[in-house]
Amino acid sequence: MQTLTTNYTASVTTGLGDSLIFRANYQSVRIKTDDILYIQALADYVIIKTHEAKHITLTTMKDMARLLEGRGFARIHRSYIVNLDHIHNVKGSTIVVENETAKFAIPVGRAYKKDFRQSIAA
Repeated sequence: MQTLTTNYTASVTTGLGDSLIFRANYQSVRIKTDDILYIQALADYVIIKTHEAKHITLTTMKDMARLLEGRGFARIHRSYIVNLDHIHNVKGSTIVVENETAKFAIPVGRAYKKDFRQSIAA
């Protein structure tokens, strides 16, 4: 089990199969990594968008990228990490992530474009 603790009081723990456990809304929440559509930075927090809900927790994008490394996720922008399995299409510098009910257009940052192209080609 790997635990990453930020400079704050929040922590994100992984190690229970392909799940993340983190604190959100004064409770511990467990999410399967397959259910995550994307992760978005929000100041000192991150928003974890899943099929059913949006969870906000106190951690950094750097810590989230480290936790999700090798699990089918790619950092595509300073503010976004996406689940490669949920990408519907890529057009220029924008990708579309979708689930059954909605589509989300997410920008690909110039600094991340080369690595992103390599990760979807693999």
